[in-house]
Amino acid sequence: MTTGSTVRALVTIVDDDPFVRTATSSLVRSFGWDARTFPSALDFLAADVAPLADCLVCDIGMEQLDGIGLLARLQENGQQVPTVFITALASEGVRQRALRQGALCVIEKPIDAAELEDWVRRALSAAARG
Repeated sequence: MTTGSTVRALVTIVDDDPFVRTATSSLVRSFGWDARTFPSALDFLAADVAPLADCLVCDIGMEQLDGIGLLARLQENGQQVPTVFITALASEGVRQRALRQGALCVIEKPIDAAELEDWVRRALSAAARG
């Protein structure tokens, strides 16, 4: 999004928990980035915002299509969005599956603000390198 002559990074947030979506969105905005939220992976796909997203912050455990499935679907469509996963259920198997799919990291809930900021910055650097 353009504000004056400044282009702000767009961080998309996908989480089925409305409280997590709101809190994560508020954090992202407090760091100076734009945020757009979605209650499910299917809503995110339907909005067709992946080409505009500089970073995806996504819950892993969601109904219908989980976060890892969403990342796989994006990759199948040729869309590469640096992805930071968040989850309340961070088993080692899930963590490894997410990283194998191409996620930058898996952050455990409750989200630590400094950790989220660090990983989103890394994701934005990856997006800038293309």
